[in-house]
Amino acid sequence: MNAATLHPLARDYLKRLKKAAAVLPRARRGELLAEIESHLSEALPAGASDAEALNVLDRLGEPEEIVAEAGTGQVLAPRAGLNEWLAIPFLLVGGLIIPVIGWFVGVVLLWSSRIWTLRDKLIGTLILPGGLAASAFLFLGGAGMQTCSGSSGTRRNPATGKLERFSESNCPSYSTLHVTLAIIAAILLVVLPILTSIYLGRRTTRAEVAA
Repeated sequence: MNAATLHPLARDYLKRLKKAAAVLPRARRGELLAEIESHLSEALPAGASDAEALNVLDRLGEPEEIVAEAGTGQVLAPRAGLNEWLAIPFLLVGGLIIPVIGWFVGVVLLWSSRIWTLRDKLIGTLILPGGLAASAFLFLGGAGMQTCSGSSGTRRNPATGKLERFSESNCPSYSTLHVTLAIIAAILLVVLPILTSIYLGRRTTRAEVAA
């Protein structure tokens, strides 16, 4: 497989690598480009999806890092910055502060990060979309649907002919299983976004230590 038949994302990556490698001696530059192209040819077979390509490229690291390693023998690990530390709270409570838009701001910051892997970004996006705002919305919606209606007054008893007071209610009844499942779901809706934030925070801290 040559460069022309590589996945489009891989070809774009090679272009960036070639530009970054301009600082290297010609021989070393050619060797590096051939090595990375060969690796991409093996790691990305024909028909590879965009997700697979992104995962392979994410593992390789940024072209600048590869060039730095090739030139000095040391890897310049990416550092956590403001984007990462802002992404975490925006993903968790951004939707509460700025309805809907706040969470999407967190997603943009998440996917623009250089320190989080594709797996980290998918976890941050999919568990739980909307963060705590989604939990609050579901709680409020559920509370609105579980209202009771009732009526009271007087009516004539057809058997005795006397007026009698009556009171009727129309409250939904739930089994123990329904209540248990509802409690578990409520806990998960709150716990999952928090656990995701803790996970991303630890990954960020680990990247800072490595840098």
